[in-house]
Amino acid sequence: MKVNNSDKRLRFSKNFKYLIDDRGSRIEYDDPRVVHVWPVSTSEITTKLIGSMFKSRGWRFRSTGKTDTNTLNYAKKLCSGRECLPAISLTGATYFDMCNNRDKDEITIYYSLDQNGPCQNGAWPVVWDTFAQRIDCENVLFLANPNFKNNFMGQGDSFASDLGTAAVTGDILDEAETTVRCLALYKDQGIEQFEKETEAVIESACLGKIALIKAIKIWAENCSNIILKDSLKNTPKVLLFGGLNVMFIHYPITDFFEKRGVIPKIVEFSEGLGWLTSESVIRYGFKNGRLTPKEQFKIMPLLLSVIKDNKSRKEGVTALRARCHLKGLDFIANYLRKIAGKSGLLYDNYISTARLAEAGHNFSCNNGFNETCITTGRYIITIEEGVFDGLINVDSFNCQPAMNSQSIIRPMANKADRPFAVIDWEAPAISANQRRLLDTIAVQAKRIRTQKNR
Repeated sequence: MKVNNSDKRLRFSKNFKYLIDDRGSRIEYDDPRVVHVWPVSTSEITTKLIGSMFKSRGWRFRSTGKTDTNTLNYAKKLCSGRECLPAISLTGATYFDMCNNRDKDEITIYYSLDQNGPCQNGAWPVVWDTFAQRIDCENVLFLANPNFKNNFMGQGDSFASDLGTAAVTGDILDEAETTVRCLALYKDQGIEQFEKETEAVIESACLGKIALIKAIKIWAENCSNIILKDSLKNTPKVLLFGGLNVMFIHYPITDFFEKRGVIPKIVEFSEGLGWLTSESVIRYGFKNGRLTPKEQFKIMPLLLSVIKDNKSRKEGVTALRARCHLKGLDFIANYLRKIAGKSGLLYDNYISTARLAEAGHNFSCNNGFNETCITTGRYIITIEEGVFDGLINVDSFNCQPAMNSQSIIRPMANKADRPFAVIDWEAPAISANQRRLLDTIAVQAKRIRTQKNR
């Protein structure tokens, strides 16, 4: 079956506040036939929180779960194999959902990334248009991405705030979960209690931010009763970082370290969200002669520039708006982390996008706008703060920014006193050689933690 012409496919309205179906009829986002599908491999907790935010608007929500072998097998039916891992994962998850979960009369919106970057995702609109021509996709919309270009799908800043809150809350709860899995004295009982309290937080997200904050306070109080067999200070920790690649393929590594009593932390999803939000800030700042993140992220010069700029004021307003979003993300992350910290299950600090960009810019210019600078900044700040006893740079071989960051970080890692390893892979599975490498990191991390404690 041939797909309809592009001007007759399911699409957004001009103001993005509703959909127009294949027959030209207006369809609201909360129409019972419309399903918002999340094929992004975020953690289970983060995905549920995002789902709660959608449901609070009366939108039907469905997720495709984590990336696995089945996901990659479905991707083979459309992909060439030369795409980066996130593209392959999203393609496989989307196609699997279309083949197995989608109802006949369903109107489906698939979320993804639509960003004009220098890496492969800049070509995704063309790629997905090609995929759409090869499959039956009546009343399907690909690459839905709430951003400034579509005013967050016509919902404005409130929708952006909901997604940011879901992301930082998920990051905090994910961090606490790894602590429970590694250190709970009575593991099954501790995990059961943690999941029960966390489910209450997820359900509260449907009721708004005030209800969510109250739920986190209760969560922190109740989870503080989970008995740990050792203190967080005495326990070795490793960080899995490398940008948005990590969330698609980290599962075998996190399982590996948890079984060895080493707490693994996956770099925050909100870090990637903050990086994407910063795009207009960086591009507008560079256009106006501000060459460093320190200059670009200052609000007052940005505000004055918008006032004086008559030619590209709209672009400047978007940049100013994005900077305010980043400030909001920083505030809610630190605020919720302070509340949740009373559980005794958190050990890391929130790092703002501006700080990551400033740290990384000294080694990799941030004006090209890719994840190399952010990944480099994450390594530098992690070493400075000393929370982690080992670092794993998790990369997809087909991701050029990831490969660039490797070449920058390796010389620094050779001089640092912290175990460091690079894992290059294209699927959530580790080889025998990678397992031996991770085993070495685990032993070294334990030794370094012991030395620190002494």
